[in-house]
Amino acid sequence: MDGERAEEAEKSKEEKPIFDASEIEYVSYAGEHHLPLIMSLVDQELSEPYSIFTYRYFVYLWPQLCFLAFHRGRCVGTVVCKMGEHRNTTFRGYIAMLVVINPYRGKGIGNHTYTL
Repeated sequence: MDGERAEEAEKSKEEKPIFDASEIEYVSYAGEHHLPLIMSLVDQELSEPYSIFTYRYFVYLWPQLCFLAFHRGRCVGTVVCKMGEHRNTTFRGYIAMLVVINPYRGKGIGNHTYTL
């Protein structure tokens, strides 16, 4: 019985990581090597499937509006956005995909402020 409890406690630690917000590293999309990370997170956590063309549409046209969050080298979140002119007078932003993997939710990762 003690072995089972220890195993459950270990699984629980793995599922709900304890970390300081300063441990999260936010990086801008930096090229094709980031695309599989974004795709994997979205496929894992969102219900709507996207084709490779959808991802490329966003990351090629607005790479400066796509970000990834890493914790100890593991990609734990991403946001994919676009911005465009609206009615020839203003610009509007659009969040296409926002994902934080389950164990990291509720820790403020999706609330991070980016300065462009």
